[in-house]
Amino acid sequence: MRVSEKGVAFIAAHEGFVSRGYLDPAGVVTIGYGFTMRSRVFASWWLKQHGSPLKVGDSLSREEANRLLLTLLDEEYGPPVERALPHLDQTQFDACVSVVYNLGPRALTWKWAKALKAGQDTLAAQLLAKTGTTAGGRRLPGLVRRRKDEADLLLDGSYGSFASGSPATGSLSADFDQALKLAQQHLAHLGYRPGSADGLDGPKTRHAVLAFQRDHPPLAIDGRVGPATLSALQRKIERGTSHRASGLTCAGTAAALRTSGFDWERVLIAAGVVLALSLLIGLAWRYRGKLFTWARRKASVIHLAPAESH
Repeated sequence: MRVSEKGVAFIAAHEGFVSRGYLDPAGVVTIGYGFTMRSRVFASWWLKQHGSPLKVGDSLSREEANRLLLTLLDEEYGPPVERALPHLDQTQFDACVSVVYNLGPRALTWKWAKALKAGQDTLAAQLLAKTGTTAGGRRLPGLVRRRKDEADLLLDGSYGSFASGSPATGSLSADFDQALKLAQQHLAHLGYRPGSADGLDGPKTRHAVLAFQRDHPPLAIDGRVGPATLSALQRKIERGTSHRASGLTCAGTAAALRTSGFDWERVLIAAGVVLALSLLIGLAWRYRGKLFTWARRKASVIHLAPAESH
């Protein structure tokens, strides 16, 4: 069994096409429709073409990506599904291949797949909707939506908004509104001023996206929130959260102290002085033996020095 045309469009839409290598939210170099060197077929093709592993900034045309996607589905991701679950109908097969394409063949050993094999379609869909929604230790909205769509396809045969189109038409969309709204929130948090987080691609948002892309090479500077730009935003937010949260906590504490009715600034200064003195006393006590020896030597030198004549 092969993935249907609608199934190919479904998978490609969820992956999104990126022409240049970038780091995904988990830090894996990715290109095309989610291609990485973890794919046996893609890695073999890429090494044959370029002689070295995929790296950030490498490029791939859409035409090459379209052909590769079909090859990967036929040779690498479809066969494990057919072997593990041989009695699926077309829509179920497409849904399962999408899962394997995203999570790997190991997903076919998980509870959702066991339920599906046992003929418990409703339970399988319920379990699938909660499976594999994190990357790099973070729960990602895109993965949550993908699992839901795959569960709907598995149970009801519904391709949703991905029922038409193919990678070659360029008409695919991976929930652009939701991705754009998330990007707007991240951009605002980072100080790029995209306007309201409304999911609308207005002038302020495009200007903010362009500014972020210029500041973070090798992102393509096109003003569009594709998978690479959204991934870079997510990594930037993740790296800055702890420092930013710490700074906000300190600022909030200082504000609370200033409004409490006491001269807290002097109290804090005094506390700092006490802390410094405590550290000095602690050091002196720790090295008291060396300090005593040094003082005795100093005293001996002074005692032995000849008196000055008047």
